Amino acid sequence: MKRAAALLLACALTVTAGCATRKPPNGENYYVQATQEYSQHFYQASVDDYQKLIDEYPFSPYAEEAELNIGLAYYKMHNYPEAIGSFNDFLRMHPTSSHLDLASYYLAMSHYDQMGRPDQDQTHTRAALAEFQDIVRRFPESDFAALSREQIDICREMLARHDYLIGQFYIQRANYRAAESRMAELMAFYPDTPIAPQGLYELGLTLEKQGKKYSAAQAFTALKTHFPNTIYTQEANNQLKKLNQKIDTEEDPLKLVLAESGFGQDQIQNDQDQVSVHESLADLQANGGGAYGDNGLPILPAEVKDDNIHQQQNPGPATLHRVRLSSSDPPLSVILDLSGPVTYEQHLDNNGNAATLTLYLHQVTPDSSVPQHMVFDKSIFRDADIQPDAGGTKITVNTTGVARYAIVSLDQPPRLLVTFTPAASADQGQIPGFDGATTAN
Repeated sequence: MKRAAALLLACALTVTAGCATRKPPNGENYYVQATQEYSQHFYQASVDDYQKLIDEYPFSPYAEEAELNIGLAYYKMHNYPEAIGSFNDFLRMHPTSSHLDLASYYLAMSHYDQMGRPDQDQTHTRAALAEFQDIVRRFPESDFAALSREQIDICREMLARHDYLIGQFYIQRANYRAAESRMAELMAFYPDTPIAPQGLYELGLTLEKQGKKYSAAQAFTALKTHFPNTIYTQEANNQLKKLNQKIDTEEDPLKLVLAESGFGQDQIQNDQDQVSVHESLADLQANGGGAYGDNGLPILPAEVKDDNIHQQQNPGPATLHRVRLSSSDPPLSVILDLSGPVTYEQHLDNNGNAATLTLYLHQVTPDSSVPQHMVFDKSIFRDADIQPDAGGTKITVNTTGVARYAIVSLDQPPRLLVTFTPAASADQGQIPGFDGATTAN
């Protein structure tokens, strides 16, 4: 009897000792099973087992990888909404993971694989592009960065062709203002894509159709400059001969014509995500013009309007070194040479025969060499007043009548270029007496 009791006690001690040395469960079994299912393409079963691991063993060393693999399994099943949600959750919950580049890449691919044709909605194209660009920026040495660069080119060409097709849609309906906006957007954001030369040529034609001869000539001149070896170069030459406009070439005419169409550099840099309406051609056709304003024009950021305050990156106290006319013949631009970027307000009074542009540069002080009054001889420019005060400097430029104008911010060196389109009376290039001479008093 005593021997039996001793035997039972020894067995109990053995069981207790065994329990004391036993490792706690960590979800490894779930992980092994789910990973085997994934490798055999049983993706839904693998998702279920990975999720059990996460639910029952949230602190398991396998939990992080299980969350990532759930997203990959959904991607393999082409269940893109679930994949996008899973990858976004992973990136939010594991900001220091060594798998961030992989998760980011397949998040981008989940959008990329949903891209349609150029005539369809481009929401997923833009989302994929943003993700690929983020990968290149954050993980430049990763293998996924190299893959992303290839996809970026494809996304950008898709968006460019989308803008081109929408522009063509409006050209066919003689809505040339809407077509101008699309072609200008194409050139502002995708000037290095294969469709760009054709888009710039069409931009020139739409401007010509609207009677904007000088702007059209700028577009055709830019086409010759940027794409000299394309089939559109000779066509651009033919159009320039017909327009007979003298073009200001102090700066790149492409920048100037884009600024006149509402795509200045500051807008391109700061408002890119707000520019496009992501419609498809089918939607436009069905709606007789689509999700555009009551006037039939595309919904774009507000164009430059009088009295708007324009903010540049890192503006601050600056010096106005010089006010001058452009060196081209004829000069159609006023150039303000500055020491750095500035914030400014603008207002134009134009009665047809004469125009006055008022610029107020915040926190800008004119150099001692800058005169308070300047006279421009024998050009559309008459004179200019430079008046500093406690808050900045007001510049008033008087000209003959102008059709419109645009302000382009230039960086190297810092400048503001104000380019004018002559009034209709000067459209044929017969602007009298352009020699650009200036005097100061």
